[in-house]
Amino acid sequence: MPFSLNSNEVKGKAIDVQLYIAQCAVLAHNLLYAAEPKPGGASFNYEFADTKTMDFLAGGSSLYAPIFGLSKRGILVAENHLWFEDAELGFYILKALEKAITWYKSETNTIFGTVLMLSPITLGVAHCFTNEGLKTNSRLNLDNVITITDQFLKNSTTDDCTYLTEALNKFVSDRILPSDKSDDDFNSFLEIHQHERTNLHEFTKFYEGRDIVFYELSHKYQLTLKYGYSTFIKVYEETSNFKKSIIQTYITLLAERKDTHVAKRFGNEVATEINTKAKSIIKQGGIFTVQGKQMINELDSYLRTSHARVINPGSTADLTATTIFLALLQGYRP
Repeated sequence: MPFSLNSNEVKGKAIDVQLYIAQCAVLAHNLLYAAEPKPGGASFNYEFADTKTMDFLAGGSSLYAPIFGLSKRGILVAENHLWFEDAELGFYILKALEKAITWYKSETNTIFGTVLMLSPITLGVAHCFTNEGLKTNSRLNLDNVITITDQFLKNSTTDDCTYLTEALNKFVSDRILPSDKSDDDFNSFLEIHQHERTNLHEFTKFYEGRDIVFYELSHKYQLTLKYGYSTFIKVYEETSNFKKSIIQTYITLLAERKDTHVAKRFGNEVATEINTKAKSIIKQGGIFTVQGKQMINELDSYLRTSHARVINPGSTADLTATTIFLALLQGYRP
């Protein structure tokens, strides 16, 4: 059970909350990286041609500063020192990505999806911890966390959208699914709303078909909570094994929705095939059965050898990292 062992002794100070949330973010990223077999995913034994272990670990470590800062913003809003619209969510996301690439040589930004998923929910988590007296050794009500997170997204500003647009164009525009509109790019939302006040909820809703991450932000982390977190907790409470919990969560999310990162790079047909294979693995029991484990290894081999480059379900990995983040925050420990 969470917090039964090795619980942090907290004093109810803002700095305790900031440190706790930031450490959970970095650890979530690194635990996901360490977990094997994770079909198609990067790990210590399976580096990518253009992005090595050192790049991923450096990127993961760079999460600490922006999550620490956003935690403070969430606390200040909860204490009525700032308004929701003053959280500067878009600014923090852009600066996090700009700083991340100064820590490694790879031209690929290793943490974009993770930053985008973790940043809004960090505000919600910090806000809720504040309402609990800044005590991090108590379990959060995740429904409350998501409700507050949604308020931060809906009360963000046009400036936040401008910063996120800059981040998309600068770092990942070639990795996100193209729009079905031939004249659409990542400036389109702001062009449409150039004379209006808008927010990041509307922004992510506009682009929700292009990546699962955008879908999650505009739908209150629906897939992460319903399929990711619920699976993780179920497996952990049955096995007390973090690695098994991560792998089963990853496969479950891969089975639930086609990975948009795969669809962008390899086409919808490949994404559909992988989704179907993942469904079969879950049907066979996944990590709980011999056949399920064999099928996981077979899928991993297929993703690494069937094409000229590794098929990496990157969007699924971002949802899995968020799931681990929430589990750590709730006191679950590897």
